[in-house]
Amino acid sequence: MKVIVPIIFLLLLSCSNHPEPGWISNQPHAENYWFGVGSVEKPFYGSDIREEARSKALSEIASQISVDVSGTFEQVITEHNFDLDEFAKSVVKTRVENNLPNIEIVDSYESKNRYYLLARLSQKIYYETIEKKRRNAVKTALGLLEKAETGFTAQSFTALSEAMVEISPYMDVPINEEYPRGSGKFVNLYSYIKLLTHTLVNRIKVVPDEIVTEIKLGLTRDIQLRVHIIDNQNNTPLVNIPIFGNVQGDDIGGVVLSDGDGYCTFPLPALNGKTAIQYMNYKVKMDELLGESPLFGNLPHIQVQSMIKVIPPDILVQIKEYNLGEETGNPYVAPVIMEFFASHFSANFVESNDADFIIKGTINTRSVSDKPNDYGIYQTFADATISISKGETGEKLIEKSFNKIQGSDFNSKTESANQALKKLSEKITTEFLPELSEILQGL
Repeated sequence: MKVIVPIIFLLLLSCSNHPEPGWISNQPHAENYWFGVGSVEKPFYGSDIREEARSKALSEIASQISVDVSGTFEQVITEHNFDLDEFAKSVVKTRVENNLPNIEIVDSYESKNRYYLLARLSQKIYYETIEKKRRNAVKTALGLLEKAETGFTAQSFTALSEAMVEISPYMDVPINEEYPRGSGKFVNLYSYIKLLTHTLVNRIKVVPDEIVTEIKLGLTRDIQLRVHIIDNQNNTPLVNIPIFGNVQGDDIGGVVLSDGDGYCTFPLPALNGKTAIQYMNYKVKMDELLGESPLFGNLPHIQVQSMIKVIPPDILVQIKEYNLGEETGNPYVAPVIMEFFASHFSANFVESNDADFIIKGTINTRSVSDKPNDYGIYQTFADATISISKGETGEKLIEKSFNKIQGSDFNSKTESANQALKKLSEKITTEFLPELSEILQGL
C-alpha cells in the first residue's frame, strides 16, 4: 500500500500539471507563419484520430492561404472574367499539396471528450516552395509549347492544355519568358498559350461529303453521313479530332473521332418525325479536345451543317378482301394499313411495281353455319395472310398470318362476318403494324 499510494498521487499530479493549452481557445499568431487547429470529438470511430485532427488543421491553414491567393489573383480573375471562388480553390489545393511536407506539428492535447492538434506552415518556406514549383512549371510549359508547335495535330491541343494546367497555379505574377528559347523575344506565357490555342482551333475545318442527302423514310438503315476534318491552311487531314453530330432540334447525338484519313462517319440518327427538310449539325467537341478549363476564354465554335431531304416512300397495296366468299367493296383491313403508312411515313400510294414497298394480302371470312347456334348467335371466323416486300429486290421483310378471329352477331351471319373483320383489323393495328414499324425503321 505504501508503494501504490505515491504512484496514484503522482498520476494525479501529472494530470494537474497538463492544463488545457491556450492555443485551443486562442489560436496563436506569429509573424511569417500560418497556424491551424484541428479538433476531433471523442469517441472517434475512424482509423486515426491524430490524422483526422491534422487534416482539419490543414483546412484552417488552407483557408488562410485562400485569402492570400484571392488577393494576389484578383487582377487576373478580373481581367479574364473567371469565377474567383472556383479558381482560388483550385490554386489553393495545388499549393497546399505542394507544401504538405513543410507542415509542422507544433503541439497536441487530449482531453476526456476531444483531441486537439496545432500545426503551422512557415510563409518563408511556403513562398520558396511555390517559387521552385513555379520555375519547374514554366520549364515544363515551354517544352509543351514547343511540342504543340511542332506539326499541327490533335496532340497539339493536348500539349497546350497540359501547359495551361502547369502555369495556372502561378499566374498571380505575370510569367514573362523568352520564347522561342534563345530567340531573345519575351512573351507573356499565359497570353501566348491562349492566343496559340485560338489560332489552332481556327485552323480546324469540317467539310461534309454531301451538302444535301436524300433519304426515303423506311429505307435509312445503310445511310451514313461523313465529314472530313482538315487543316484549312494546307488541306491535310487531321486525326483524332472529336466531332459531335446531331440532328438539329435534338440534343442527343454522338461523338466520333476523325480516323487516319481525317474522316468522321456517322450513322443516320433518328429524324425529327416526317419533316421534309432537316439538318445534321457537326461541331468540334472542345471540352474533349482541350478539357473544360475557363483559362482559354471563349473559344471559336467550329461547326457546319448538311441538309437531309426526307422523301416519302412509294407503296403498292395489293390486298384482296373476301367476305363470305365475295370480294368486298368496303374493305376493313387495307384502309387500316394505308392509314398507318400515311401517318407514320407520309407514304405515296401508287399502282406501279416500281414502288419502294409492295404489300400483299388475302383476307377471308367463313361462317360456322348458315344458322345461329343454340344461343341464337351467328358465328363467323376471319383469316388473313399479309406480307410486305421491297419493290426493287423482292426481298420479303415480313409475313404474318391471323387465323380464326371470331365475330358474332344475333341478327345475321353477314354482320357477324363484319364483326370478325373489324376484330381482325384491330388485331393488325395492335400486333402487326408496330412490329412492321420497327422493321422499317431499322432498314
